[in-house]
Amino acid sequence: MKSLSALFLLVCAPLLAAPTSVGIVDVAQVMNKYNKAIEIKASIDKSVEVSRAAINDRRTELDQLKTDLDSSIKRTQDPLLNESGKKSAQAEAQTKAQNFQQRVNDFEQFVKNAQGQIQQRATELEQNVIADIRQEAEKISKEKNIQVVLPKSMTFVSDSSLDITDAIISNLNASYKSTNPAGSGDQPAEKK
Repeated sequence: MKSLSALFLLVCAPLLAAPTSVGIVDVAQVMNKYNKAIEIKASIDKSVEVSRAAINDRRTELDQLKTDLDSSIKRTQDPLLNESGKKSAQAEAQTKAQNFQQRVNDFEQFVKNAQGQIQQRATELEQNVIADIRQEAEKISKEKNIQVVLPKSMTFVSDSSLDITDAIISNLNASYKSTNPAGSGDQPAEKK
């Protein structure tokens, strides 16, 4: 009979144990209000603008080369040209076509590299901020005896008392030192 009681206690003990303490973090909100994330996003946005300007400049250059190429091709069809003039015009058009194709290839590679660099920086931002959130969530969970911290995006329903997002944002911003030299100690405005 003692072994049956012991078995009953082993099976039921987890059910009788204290409920698990849970915390919820809204990662998107932290990304929008954490000063470090705001500064990095602004830097990425500036890089995007610079890349777009460079891409537009190169696209304008390609348009000019295409116009020049079309003009050269049209010249090869001029009925007033003699045979040697046509050969010369065709050679010029072929050289311009090769140059244009090379520039198109260079342009496509430039766009691909620019997109890759921006994507890499965005990934680094996310990984960096997630690491900060995780570290701060660990500290808060120890302080508040929270056993599990979940991202809000993974919960269907949660009581607002479980949300530790504001505490994480507050602690992260308090410990973050701006690397923005133009800011001279000023924190960026929070986005709402």
